[in-house]
Amino acid sequence: MKQQIRQFKQYIQFAEYISECNQLPQQQFNMLSNYCKQCGNLHEDQECAVNSTVIEWKYEGNVVTLYGSWSHFQVGYPMMKSKQPPYFLQAEINPPLPPGVHQYKFNVDGVWKHDLNADVVYNNFGTYNNWLEVVPRKLIQVDSSDDQEPNTDEDVQFRQNYKQDLMKVKVRTYLDWNEMFVMGSWDEWKQPIKLNRKFLGFAKKYINYAYLHLAPGSYQYKFLIAGQYVYDETLPTIDNNYTSKNNILHVNRKQQHYHPQNYDNVYFTQYQIQKKYERIHGLTMTGIGNEFYIFGGRGTGHNFKNDLHILNPRTKELRIIEDTKGPIPDPRAFHNAIKYGNKIIYYGGLNSDLIFDDYYVYNTTSKTWIQSKPKGQLPSPREKASLTLLSNYQSLIYFGGYYCSHDLEVQKTYNDLYCLDLTTMMWTHYDLDEHALKPPPRSAHSATQIKDKLYIFGGQSLPEGHYTPNFNDLWILDFSKEASWANLTPIMKGEPPTPRHGHLGSALGGHLFIYGGRGEHSNDILGDLYHFNPETLLWTKPKIHGTIPIPRCYCAADTMGNGNELWIIGGHKGNMIFNQQNQTHVYVMSFEERDDDDIFGSPKVVGRKPEFVMDIVKAITK
Repeated sequence: MKQQIRQFKQYIQFAEYISECNQLPQQQFNMLSNYCKQCGNLHEDQECAVNSTVIEWKYEGNVVTLYGSWSHFQVGYPMMKSKQPPYFLQAEINPPLPPGVHQYKFNVDGVWKHDLNADVVYNNFGTYNNWLEVVPRKLIQVDSSDDQEPNTDEDVQFRQNYKQDLMKVKVRTYLDWNEMFVMGSWDEWKQPIKLNRKFLGFAKKYINYAYLHLAPGSYQYKFLIAGQYVYDETLPTIDNNYTSKNNILHVNRKQQHYHPQNYDNVYFTQYQIQKKYERIHGLTMTGIGNEFYIFGGRGTGHNFKNDLHILNPRTKELRIIEDTKGPIPDPRAFHNAIKYGNKIIYYGGLNSDLIFDDYYVYNTTSKTWIQSKPKGQLPSPREKASLTLLSNYQSLIYFGGYYCSHDLEVQKTYNDLYCLDLTTMMWTHYDLDEHALKPPPRSAHSATQIKDKLYIFGGQSLPEGHYTPNFNDLWILDFSKEASWANLTPIMKGEPPTPRHGHLGSALGGHLFIYGGRGEHSNDILGDLYHFNPETLLWTKPKIHGTIPIPRCYCAADTMGNGNELWIIGGHKGNMIFNQQNQTHVYVMSFEERDDDDIFGSPKVVGRKPEFVMDIVKAITK
């Protein structure tokens, strides 16, 4: 909001300057002053919808869930009673909706309903949906009336000043054809645009793509192949008027992310959820909608879990999902979990008897488990490897890992690289020259994606008795350069983290953070925090204030919404699993000091916006 108001002030300042120079009639300046200060549009008789991210249900119902077209009606938002009168049920849509027209509907105690007192539109199922319009920020242009010259130099300069509102968008497809074009509603389907073609060695497939500069909004498009219009069924689609489908593209307005002035100080604040749970480690947590899905992990002894929980961070409610359909994965820990739309992909893991190489998908909308069997060059069974989603390439990248046979006769760590194409469900092994630069074999490392680069830090090698050599080197896998490895260790600056494994690696604000982990000895459990700047290649160790969490390893973490909040859950400290008092402690780590009872509210520092919550630490299960 502050950025939007600041940009509008720039509009007015520019208009005032032109008016003072007698280049813009006062009548036109007055017209500009009537534009909405929130979205830059003229809609005097209509409430601005640019910030309409809270939707209300004012009628009867015990359990009400909001669904909308922004997530293809697949992700539900639980509605909670408002904190102020008249205490209607509300749902906050996070992240905010992109500009355009959006449809939505309510599920009230298992029955689909719409608000009779709100705007409605007829749907394809013989009923109605509600709708709202989010007005995009458009260019404010001088009105060319009949009594003035249009397209003057001042008009051109005025328009060029707002080219910053155009977003650079990549349209891409894996449809395989030598020469392809794309056409779309951005220019009323007038001009075909030729696609570039590139071979992705790590995925063993071609990508065809083009860059467009588009204003915020929704656009339909199709690909032109040998004179035929086709759509890519692996990308979002919408029905058209010709009994076919078009692909659809949503262009969000520019998001202004809060970045602290420096990363020298962080603040931990602790609060307690009023419930007791057994503590585990080696679990996963995945954020979808306004909730986290927590699966698996290892408790005390050999107590491996396959429970699936939902955590609502706003209400502090934690509940187990018991009415799922389909085959449930076996109990396991140290598995991988990847968010993919409204689904969660689970791969691998281990328990007391097996090292898994199976693949499950959980649909959060239908509460259905599906076991899938990818084909191709499958990775060998292993534990504590990393799995990363490359959303731009619709692929998963699998690196490293450790294998040990039941008789302990065979032990091996890996540094090979596999790619799973999510459009074909085919595994491929990315073959590198035997003399090519690559990291030493390792497991229990961190793999963190920042833009088109994957940052690999730390991990452990093969055990040597009671001692296991650890790493503190930093490697990047650059997918903009055909997935080539580069070792940053010789050129990075500052004091890097000590060697470790089982730590957390996360990207926040385009920077890398390393937290906790285990050192080279089994009881060497760490609770320190490091920050790496990818631009300057500098490691720093922030000063920690507040209530500091107990050191831990094998935590789980994920972000929610626009990624300004990172939630950390669970963990292990030597022979203790959090915590002996069976209390559920949650920690917020921020770059601004907060009140103890206000982890979602404003920081104590006056005049600064609390948008960069980095870390919440928690330990849970059943």
